[in-house]
Amino acid sequence: MMKKKSKLFGTAGIRGHFGTKVTAELTIQVSQAVAQLYSSEGILIGHDARTSSEALSQFASASLSLSGVKVYKIGLCTFPVIANLTLNSKHSVAVYITASHNPPTDNGIKVLRNGREFTLQEQNNIEDLIIERDENTKLIHHEVWDNIEPQLEVLDANNQYFKRITEAIQINGEGRKVILDCANGPMSELAPLILTHYGFLPTTINSHIDGSFPGRLAEPSPENLTTLIELCKKENVLGAAFDGDGDRLAIINEQGEFVELSRINALLATYAINEGGPGKIIVSIDSSTTIDKTVEKIGGEVIRTKLGELHTKGQELIKSNEKIIFAAEPWKPIFPKWGFWIDGLYSLVKILKVIVSGQTTVSEIMKNIPLHIAKRNAYLVDQERVETIFDDCKTKLRFSLENESRKKLTIDGLRYDMDDGTWILIRKSGTEPKIRIYYESPTQNRFEWIENIAKDLEKIIKEK
Repeated sequence: MMKKKSKLFGTAGIRGHFGTKVTAELTIQVSQAVAQLYSSEGILIGHDARTSSEALSQFASASLSLSGVKVYKIGLCTFPVIANLTLNSKHSVAVYITASHNPPTDNGIKVLRNGREFTLQEQNNIEDLIIERDENTKLIHHEVWDNIEPQLEVLDANNQYFKRITEAIQINGEGRKVILDCANGPMSELAPLILTHYGFLPTTINSHIDGSFPGRLAEPSPENLTTLIELCKKENVLGAAFDGDGDRLAIINEQGEFVELSRINALLATYAINEGGPGKIIVSIDSSTTIDKTVEKIGGEVIRTKLGELHTKGQELIKSNEKIIFAAEPWKPIFPKWGFWIDGLYSLVKILKVIVSGQTTVSEIMKNIPLHIAKRNAYLVDQERVETIFDDCKTKLRFSLENESRKKLTIDGLRYDMDDGTWILIRKSGTEPKIRIYYESPTQNRFEWIENIAKDLEKIIKEK
């Protein structure tokens, strides 16, 4: 009898504590499922700088090779570098070992194809095969001896990315200074190289490779970027910070202020429209209305989708011949014309081009983008009570807003948008027994009003 299916993939691949959730066994299972589904395609293997990543990538490459698949090993690289290589038809699938911005005790697995992360259906196909293999076959499948494919080294992965980005975007940095916080990850080599090519003068911190993240934790959040913030304020210089594998980007302006992620996405979406013309912009359900206010007046149409399903929604719209010019979750800007993956370095280069072209600063640019007050809360609840608590919260929320002019969205939890741009979302986590409440408003008075409603929901959660 088939066991109950467990959810391996979260909103950004598989991720969890190394040695418990993410293990050598799981890496082999995922790799062999990928091999079974894409046996005719060459498969890339790469990893971030975490202390366990290289070993896990060796398990992945060995199991793929034993499955009769041709393996292309990159080694240590950023997530954007391996994503870029999947655009090549000879190796259009990739297994990348990373836990992105998680703590150093964690690790994970991302799977990509044709320049994007797997869709929800593709992830489900992987999980189905793992369950089937776990029940009916031994852990490692071996091809016969003369079907074992070689493992090939890819020695120019960074060069291929460098060549493509510098051909796609031309800038003269004019000797402008930029401070880069590279999170002791593989962006430590690539980011300063590319900015120097463009004529900027990058200074780096946390730029020696070390998977224990001695300089700061991998997530580029304000509390982890105090050193960068102090340097930017002291030197009146723009700062940029990456996460552990280089997909996430945080910007510190010349006054030493962390720039809200919603405003960065609004800026990049505006750039995409100005460059490519009007079109559709896909954002996750938890995204700010800042992007709506910014882009709708210049021809952008915002479409919201479930958290973690940008790639799935993107593929649906592409098949319908829709023009997608930008996509984003709060930390994750995507430029479909460049590639349907999250790319911190490409986003930084785009921002730098806006600055140089306008002979301006981030601080000046952001004066044209609305600043909303926002809060994001998560509450751990008893697994057995998640559904009951969630239903009670939804009932309370509907009652609290019954006299408000509002728009309801139920694709992922329950979100209400008020006419003035104030909104609130309650949703269940897809990977943990947590209930999340997000809310935002353009004014302090309305923020306090929506926060009181959120606090009523919090009481229900804590009382249960």
